Amino acid sequence: MNILLSRILTYLNGTLFHDFHYKICTFVIFHYLEMEDMSEEKFLELGSFKKEELYAFIALLGFNQYEEFRETLVNHHQTRLNQIRVRMLGVDSRDFIEKMDKDCSDDEMETIISDICAKLYKAKRIVVFGALYPISIAIELQTDMITFGKPFIQYHSYDPIVMDEKDVAIVISATGRYLEGFKKSKEDVHIENAQQILITQNKKYLRTETSPNCKVIYVPGKFDSINFNYQIMTICDLIRLHYFQQYYL
Repeated sequence: MNILLSRILTYLNGTLFHDFHYKICTFVIFHYLEMEDMSEEKFLELGSFKKEELYAFIALLGFNQYEEFRETLVNHHQTRLNQIRVRMLGVDSRDFIEKMDKDCSDDEMETIISDICAKLYKAKRIVVFGALYPISIAIELQTDMITFGKPFIQYHSYDPIVMDEKDVAIVISATGRYLEGFKKSKEDVHIENAQQILITQNKKYLRTETSPNCKVIYVPGKFDSINFNYQIMTICDLIRLHYFQQYYL
């Protein structure tokens, strides 16, 4: 089932325009659990949107009235929660960990995943950085975290965000160079202030760490992208599963 949140994320993650459509998408993501009780008037007031902007946006999604849009969003939220419960109840994350290609013990990887989930649980905002295809693999993680009430967005250079210690930055980069380059080229974002999670194939970051607030998941393998992409998917599934069982049951 293509839930309404998935359709909103399709636009949000793919758009090239920082316009009212993008801002409404972002507002919905950041107030997802509040939408159940949010009137049209409150939506317009909190988001500083014009009524015609809101109705132009929901028309793109096939709705004529705000209330119809809101009710569908809320109903689909419950649908997604039910899907998550059915898929994850009774599943043991250690089964996934045992099958991973990794450079540490199963217990160490379980601790790393648990620490990452703790960072996500405390976060006010989660932002994923990296090349288009690798970060697109995290879409299921993004959808589930929003369903759990955690704002989760992909980074877009046209969105002038400033990060602080309450943010979590997930950086997906096989070589790890993305994080170093981003810190130099986008100093105004202040990614160094955020709690960072670096998923990489470059072992040097495991040895040196990029900063005290950076947790590194090193996945061994050739720099051919194919193996790395499968590893990203496994890690994202592990985080989804562990987070659900650790914080949502």
